[in-house]
Amino acid sequence: MGWAQEVAPTDEVGGGELEDVTVLPTYKVKGRPPEELGFRIAGRLTLLDSGGTYLMIREVIPNTAAAKAGLRPGELIAKIDGKSPWLNPFKLGRLQGLQWIEGEGSRKTMTVSMEVRAPHAKEPRKVTIVLPSPAPHWGSEQWNAPEGRTPAVVKEMGPMAALAREVMDNGIWSMQTDTPFLESAPCNVDPVLGYRWMIVQPSGTHAIWVSQQRGKTEILLTCSSSEMRYSRFLTSPAGAMDKGACLAFKTQKERREVSPEEVRVEFQREMDFWLTKVRRVTGRWPFEAWAGETAANAGSSSPKTTSANVSAPLAESFLKLPVATVVQKQLFLDALGKIGLDGDGWAFTETSRALGDDHATTVRFDPSMPPEESSILLKVDGKAPKAAYLQQWRKEGHGPLPGLGELPPLSSVVDVTDVRIYADEMAAVVFELPVKASNAELPADKFLARFRVNKTHRGFEDFSVKLREPMRVAGIAKVTDAGLEARFQMLDPALAPQPVWLRMGGGVRVLFVKISRAFEVTRTDFTRVAVFEDFAKPAP
Repeated sequence: MGWAQEVAPTDEVGGGELEDVTVLPTYKVKGRPPEELGFRIAGRLTLLDSGGTYLMIREVIPNTAAAKAGLRPGELIAKIDGKSPWLNPFKLGRLQGLQWIEGEGSRKTMTVSMEVRAPHAKEPRKVTIVLPSPAPHWGSEQWNAPEGRTPAVVKEMGPMAALAREVMDNGIWSMQTDTPFLESAPCNVDPVLGYRWMIVQPSGTHAIWVSQQRGKTEILLTCSSSEMRYSRFLTSPAGAMDKGACLAFKTQKERREVSPEEVRVEFQREMDFWLTKVRRVTGRWPFEAWAGETAANAGSSSPKTTSANVSAPLAESFLKLPVATVVQKQLFLDALGKIGLDGDGWAFTETSRALGDDHATTVRFDPSMPPEESSILLKVDGKAPKAAYLQQWRKEGHGPLPGLGELPPLSSVVDVTDVRIYADEMAAVVFELPVKASNAELPADKFLARFRVNKTHRGFEDFSVKLREPMRVAGIAKVTDAGLEARFQMLDPALAPQPVWLRMGGGVRVLFVKISRAFEVTRTDFTRVAVFEDFAKPAP
């Protein structure tokens, strides 16, 4: 089935925008209260094979007429009252306005008949929305749990588990349209459904979306602030940042991606907002900001991240940090012991580039296949490889770049007997360790080593061992950067976290010539597989 390009999204259905639930119309009116239809549209789509035009449903509001009629996000509206939505996409808005006018004291019943279909369904089904609908109603003075919703079960542990369960129990049923960030199929092909809630404040808008559709509990946090910043983070009940991005705008035309350090700070602020500044306050909504709290973006930054601290000599700043307790040190050692574990049996896609290479390659590695078939070159610089390049690549016999289990052990790089606490976050502890002295020309106090360990799965979320600032060596050579950085992701709660991003190497400038040796690797699309065994080969 072919699809045309999606038309710009529209919200001209169901009676206006409903982004801030705290400003919905109250139900304190005389006679029968006005009631909205209760769903939102993501945009229009056209089938290439039939030429038919559809409206795609983005979300269905709980305890509304649409929810009671059985409408689902991700479904496509083929007809409204027997006519194509292409001809009357705004009819629902006019019907809603009529309902508001006649709602006061009126006994008239309104119906909206629609033909809808799931993305993969061959035949449409009929849905009839009837106004007024029986109680409970969305927006009433006392919150009522959504009708017909099975209580959610979150098996994963962590600080976000209870919140994730509450959002799935009470939130707005919605389709996630940010498919590139989720690395999912386009929403018109295979929509990912979950539950959403949003809180709007003068300093920013915060949204949380929770889904269990892909076999695990996924939590997407977004925040857009009045300071022209937009952040989004993918996490889990454990509270680890699996993925994060943040854009800053000077104007609508100028925007920049902020540094990884800023992204981490923004993530901790957003975690703090949802875990400490949101609760049920008036009883009208399940989630509200309390005690006049402002948006997370207006909060204080993470501890010990001032520029003065970063630029201070490591030896002095390190000695000022509190020594890890026995329990905290064991947390670090548990994470250290998981490095390199459970690496076998994962198929993944690896995009890599070594400094000095002309091309970035994307390769699929699958250990369940015979050795000669376990590596497939997918792309070179984002495009399908040319025949000559592919032939040379196969001749060279490429395998995956080194994983952390194949690198020198961290215990040979840092002193694990002296563990300090840099920051104790809600879901993780950031440890700082001294780097072991290699030689007099590269003293240990010129390097900074920090490790973030998740409190729930007791594994690394990320770590970095790197040069604090450029330094002179032997009078003429200037070391510009050096070190190792890695990020991890919990792919299976029963297994150790796996590295999903790795950068190792460094650079030196001798007189006016810069020499760099490094590689950077990103791994995605992990699948657990059985490792190939050649049973045809006789035993030795």
